[in-house]
Amino acid sequence: MQFGIITHYDVHNHGAILQLTALIRVLTQKGIEAKALQFDKNYDFLGIELKSKYNVSIKSIGFYLTYLFQMGFKKTVFNIKKRRILNSFKIQNELIGAYYSKIDSLSAVIVGSDEVFALHTGPTPVFFGHALPSNNVFAYAGSFGPTTIDDVKFRHCEAFVSSGLRAMKKVSVRDLNSQMVIQELTGIKPVLVCDPVILYGYQKEIANTRRPKLPPYLLVYAYDNRMNEAEELKAIRAYAKLKGLKLVSPGFYHAWCDYNLNVDPIDLLKFFRFADGIVTDTFHGCVMSIITNSSFVVKTRASNYNKLYNLLDEYSLSNRMISDFHLTILQSIFEQKIDWLNVNQEVERRRKESMSFLNDLIKLSNE
Repeated sequence: MQFGIITHYDVHNHGAILQLTALIRVLTQKGIEAKALQFDKNYDFLGIELKSKYNVSIKSIGFYLTYLFQMGFKKTVFNIKKRRILNSFKIQNELIGAYYSKIDSLSAVIVGSDEVFALHTGPTPVFFGHALPSNNVFAYAGSFGPTTIDDVKFRHCEAFVSSGLRAMKKVSVRDLNSQMVIQELTGIKPVLVCDPVILYGYQKEIANTRRPKLPPYLLVYAYDNRMNEAEELKAIRAYAKLKGLKLVSPGFYHAWCDYNLNVDPIDLLKFFRFADGIVTDTFHGCVMSIITNSSFVVKTRASNYNKLYNLLDEYSLSNRMISDFHLTILQSIFEQKIDWLNVNQEVERRRKESMSFLNDLIKLSNE
């Protein structure tokens, strides 16, 4: 059987690549050949100015010259190297297949995981199952991300979204907001499943990691355009100094950290596993903390609160969330020990339920 996967395959984000790799490896274990399908994203909602960032052409030169000027030489070089590392990882692991319209037929196409239903950049047809090369289209752990039902209506995308979702054979999501949006638009209540990174778990890969050759460290995992406010830096630095820890940022460049490290997605997991603490503000930063059983604190923002709260509430970890950084708050949360036995039991329960959904999906593809 051959499956196609529609997801954010072209982003330079470790979490996105980890979830794609995880889904492919799970399907491979079931005897299915799977690759991400290439397609073009729609960026109409970003505005004409920002489209140059994503639609790389001669028009992009101005944007990237501005980026170099604003971000500095070191950060620019870091991100160029990061792009090469992640592209090499995708090639070596054979993650990417052909352009979707160049394929005649597949046993099935899975839309997901990640924020495939989000509309903040623009309406991309394949994310909602339109025009895909299979009679069997499913959604696995899809998410609307920051997009709410009001956003869908404001953009007049109800028919565009609902027609695609209704045509899918099975639909699952990874958070309650996405479940609610789909239920209101289609009358269908999609199944809640876990992100592919949790589904696959990377247990063997994690077990085979070795401690990085670094002094004891506090890991910072946040997009390089975030977690740079003076209050945030002050609190994080103060906590690291109090505990005698260095600040390590793998995957993203933060000039205020002691170490900025370019790593591939699998190598990244060892930095989570051996960290003396993790400070993050991302969904997959929390996911990687969970699968490596590492103590963490997560800052929520308006753009990520729904998905982070939903994820952490599922594993009784909502007490790890903060809205502001202060030394006393960081101390208080890190002093609270996580009941990893309970968390891991819940991971296993949700993993089994999600695998059951995936097995049903495969069975339908065989019929």
